[in-house]
Amino acid sequence: MLSFASIRPRIPDWRGWLPLAALPPLMFAVLLALGGDRGYFYRDGGFHNWNTAKTLAIAENLSPERNFRLMYRVWQDADGGLAYSPYSRFPVGGFALVKMATTPFGNDVAAKLLAARVLMLLMFCGAAALACLAIARLTGSRWVALAATLTAFSGLYAIYYADEVSSESVMDLFGAALVFHGMVVFVQEGRFRQLLVKTCAALLLGWHVYALLLPFIALGFGGEAVALSRSALASGEKAKAWRLAIIALVRSRYAALAAVAILFGSALLAFNLANEYTAYGGEQALTETPTFRSMLKRFGVNSWATEWDTLMERQLYRVGAVSVPYAAARAVGYDFPAPEPNAPPFAPTILGAAATVAALVGLALARRYRILTATAILFGFCWAIPLRHNTYNPNYLYEGLPYMGLALALFALALVGARRRLGERIGERVFIGLSAAAACVFALSVFYAGQSERHAGKAELNKAAMADFSAIREVAAGKRVVVAPDVPLWNEYVLPGFGIYYYLAGSFVLQADGADAQNAAAADYVVSRYRVESMNPLTPDNRLAFLYDSTDPAQLYRAERRRLESSTPTASADFDVYMEDGSLRYLKSPCAPSDVAPPFFLHVYPANPDDPLGFEGINFGFENKIEILDGACMGIADLPGYPTSAIRTGQYISGGKTVWEVGINPPLDGEATALYEEKYRAIASGEPAARAAFDLYLEDGDTLYYLKEPCGADDVRGRFFLSVHPADIQDLPNDRREISHHASLNFTFAPPIGVVFGSKCMASRRLPDYEIARIETGQWIPGGERLWRAEIVVGD
Repeated sequence: MLSFASIRPRIPDWRGWLPLAALPPLMFAVLLALGGDRGYFYRDGGFHNWNTAKTLAIAENLSPERNFRLMYRVWQDADGGLAYSPYSRFPVGGFALVKMATTPFGNDVAAKLLAARVLMLLMFCGAAALACLAIARLTGSRWVALAATLTAFSGLYAIYYADEVSSESVMDLFGAALVFHGMVVFVQEGRFRQLLVKTCAALLLGWHVYALLLPFIALGFGGEAVALSRSALASGEKAKAWRLAIIALVRSRYAALAAVAILFGSALLAFNLANEYTAYGGEQALTETPTFRSMLKRFGVNSWATEWDTLMERQLYRVGAVSVPYAAARAVGYDFPAPEPNAPPFAPTILGAAATVAALVGLALARRYRILTATAILFGFCWAIPLRHNTYNPNYLYEGLPYMGLALALFALALVGARRRLGERIGERVFIGLSAAAACVFALSVFYAGQSERHAGKAELNKAAMADFSAIREVAAGKRVVVAPDVPLWNEYVLPGFGIYYYLAGSFVLQADGADAQNAAAADYVVSRYRVESMNPLTPDNRLAFLYDSTDPAQLYRAERRRLESSTPTASADFDVYMEDGSLRYLKSPCAPSDVAPPFFLHVYPANPDDPLGFEGINFGFENKIEILDGACMGIADLPGYPTSAIRTGQYISGGKTVWEVGINPPLDGEATALYEEKYRAIASGEPAARAAFDLYLEDGDTLYYLKEPCGADDVRGRFFLSVHPADIQDLPNDRREISHHASLNFTFAPPIGVVFGSKCMASRRLPDYEIARIETGQWIPGGERLWRAEIVVGD
């Protein structure tokens, strides 16, 4: 049977415990070195940036002058007074820590973000250190503790959220680790006061601590109740014994822990609710405040129901994802994406079920410290089940972090069992090696997670946005600033959700649309995405956002429209499209709301011919990008920022039918040309499969390349046909079998399929994945002559 050794750790030789002391700085160094550039929002987009921007905005607005009110925006109400946009769902402690870490950096929003992320990394490493110390106390082996901790903290969720500035991820993880370590010390040494202090400190950071306290208190109190009831029944004077048993239970430390946690948490919540109530000027009932309504929703009161099978499927997926080091998943070619809305991926869900069963089996076999082991295993489920209306959400992957308790327990139980089988002396050597291997797995996992598949150009745009808003804050700090409608409130690499409120924190942020429009005249400045030189921007060196000494965005739009109309559009269709300063400007006159109702698409093809993504699709609505003014529609959309070979943009309707479309082929820069030259030489070094006007190369049996030198625009006019005949006619769709070939591969020689660079032409076309017998291809002028034809026999 498995057994956690009963120990009271003493450190007779500090060198023996040096590995535990080295764990936090080593983890911190690896995370900081391999985790990418953390001084900017763009890492992987999505909720990581959303939560970070929200927390930073709240922390920036936190001040004693405003009673430490949690809010993301200060603005101006209809009477010209100050009003607040409160966000009081979480305790104030974490926001206060972020405020202290970021205050020294003034208006440098990038430096503030870096400081906040470094604080989160320190908390992440602190959580790992506390977990490691707790496991070392329970197992009596520092090497088992190191191996289990490093393996559990190598999971994708752990590493991905290691620097998310949020009370819902790292802060809560640190708080849970702090309390669990306190539980271990309390069980082993009876130090109750330190557990109370750690519990209160953790509650200042987040609410997840309650999910850890719930099983610990229930099991501990229940165990005492069972023991006292047995003692009462066994005594001769049962009535007196029962009375003494009840008194003992009332005085139980578990009951005291529950009382302190409930009272302290209630005080924090009451503080938030009171501040939120006053933020609305007492005009909104307390039960109608956002925080109160959020509580009701999360607990399922007056909310739609979540099916239990859907909920548990989500949770088992998260258990599976958190129980496997990210490097191990990548090594076998598997990644853990966000689960689909109705069907999480099968493999991690089954793995999560197996991990849960294995942990429970280990719990059943353990002889001692079962309460602590069960607390770690049940932590995630005790959070998810009561809050099932929130934790089911497939986008909230940070809700998987509490399942790290299960992963830690599983790894520790398995390693303890292995050590008992191997013997203490042999096992010690093995576990030193396992700890070293776990450290390598951790480093590799961090490295893999830091290798974003998205283009670095987006990060460059984000850096530009942060530099722009740092310059804007220098001028507009403490003033009333109107945010023009052309500045989107959500854009994953320029303005993440709540980002504008973080960038302009300390100012009175207004919006020139909706209810705030009537107050715009009282503002001091306006922020717009348009650079209008005639309006003398106060931040002339900016790139993406500009500050003007004006309060009427309409003046900016009219001036920008006049400028565009006086220039030549890059492409024209229903809209005139202008490519300028890393963005596309759209202009249409006359124009009505119906003209901008269909969604817009923007397809950007990278200049690198080997880019694995092929192209990036950016679909958007223009509700936050366009302004209809004086019967004209004008808008702006950012390009990702990396070198491009082609751009396609337009509008579409349901079913993917195109309303209009234009193509833009930017001139290739030197770097892009060099990439194409290298690709051309690599292909041309082989033997062509056929020669005609173009040399044809069949690479890896699935891609057909067209090469020609010398070559110019006249050589690629008209259209190219490509017919593929399968070895088995059954591989074709029914409607193609009669003509015996796949003829839907015809193309025009234009990016992204074909490109002309220097004196060369190169195109590539992916072939169907069935076995091919013969290929016919060539070039013709529609309505005219066939210029050339070639045939490639692939099979016998």
